Order: sequence, then structure tokens, then C-alpha cells
Amino acid sequence: MRSGKLNETLLHFTKRLFKETDLDYDIAFLESKTQTLSDCISHNVQNGYQQIQMIPLLLLNASHYFEDIIAIRDEWQYNHPEIEIQIAQPLGTHPAMKDWISEQIENCSSQINDKTAIVILAHGNKRFEEPDIALTQITQELTAQYHACFPAMVYGSLNFKQILPPLAQVYKRLIIIPYFFYDGFLVNRTKQQISEMHLDCEMYFTPAIHFHPILKKVILARLHELEEGACVSGTT
Repeated sequence: MRSGKLNETLLHFTKRLFKETDLDYDIAFLESKTQTLSDCISHNVQNGYQQIQMIPLLLLNASHYFEDIIAIRDEWQYNHPEIEIQIAQPLGTHPAMKDWISEQIENCSSQINDKTAIVILAHGNKRFEEPDIALTQITQELTAQYHACFPAMVYGSLNFKQILPPLAQVYKRLIIIPYFFYDGFLVNRTKQQISEMHLDCEMYFTPAIHFHPILKKVILARLHELEEGACVSGTT
């Protein structure tokens, strides 16, 4: 993540999350001149740790995961084969995150009818299809459970500029749920761009996640998955 307000928010959130635990942890940033991922790994290796567990604060896997985090992990393990580095799955595909989306839908229940479509808007990526696949699966599950839900991305093949106009021709109201940690620059710019499309329908935007408490549950669950995996591999 980039330095600045979002990183400060992330630091505050993480400190609150682990305040009453005995976990030994560090916080690393991919797009920062300080507290880089390589620096954090080096610090822990120098302190004698031979097993490191990474919990990427990513909702969906794309370039940061495949090109940055995994590349750094592979380089470290190539140069230090005695070090085991585990990487958790993204937070956004954990079943509990669907509960957060469901909560947003329920909060808008008075506005939902058969002429309403719900759009889950995420970051996306032009070069990786994994975010599209993951978000499409989430919206399909929500459609079966609640109401008509559709995936849209800021970047990639599910770009909102292509997804929203056909929906606006069918539905009178679009409820757009930003699947982002924070209502920051990108979310606000995208909202403005959507408004400037002058779609022939009503539009309502819910807040982004804003480091909702459910993230604590998801992060600890991802950590537990890594620990279970380590136990299984240690017994085979």
C-alpha cells in the first residue's frame, strides 16, 4: 500500500486488532520507502525466526499478490532454503466477507424491488482474471441468496463503463457497493465518473468497508488456516 493516510489507518487498525493477543507481528508495505516487505522478512530472520506467515491485506488476488508478494517470498526461500514463508489467501474471498456485503444489502432493503440491481464494485486488474472470477462467484452466490447482484471493476474486463449501461437499461435503480477497504481517492473518483455517465436510472452508493470489525475475524481465520496447514505438513 502507499504511504499516507491509508497507511496510517491501516497501522491503527492492525494495532487495535492484535492489542489483546500475544502474536509477534510486523506490518509491511509494498509501495513505501519504509517498512518494506523485504525489510520485515530480513528483520525477523535476523531475530531467529525460521517460519514466517504473511497475511496480505488484499481483498482479491492480482498483481500485488502474484508479482510482488510471491516474488519476494520465492526470492527469500531460494536464497534461504531453511526459511519457510507461508502466504494466506486474500481476505475478500473468505465466506465472512460475504456477510459484510449481505449487511450492506440488508441496510438497503427498503430500496430494493424487482427493478433494482445490486452492483459489487471492486478494483480489478487488466492483466489478471482472478479478481473477475472471484467477484463473479461472490455475486452469483449473493444472487441465489438475496437479489440480482452483478460484478463490476474499476479496471479489467468487467470495467464499470461497460457493465453499468446495459444494467441501467433494464433496472430503474442501481445500488453500488464499493468492495474496497476505504472510501479513498480511487473510490471517490470512480463515483464521480459513474455520475458523469448520466445513466437513465437512480443510483445509490453504500460506504466502503472502512476496516469493519469483520476484518478482524477474517484475518484471524486466515492465520488459523496457515497454522492448520503447517500442522498438517509437519505430520506428513
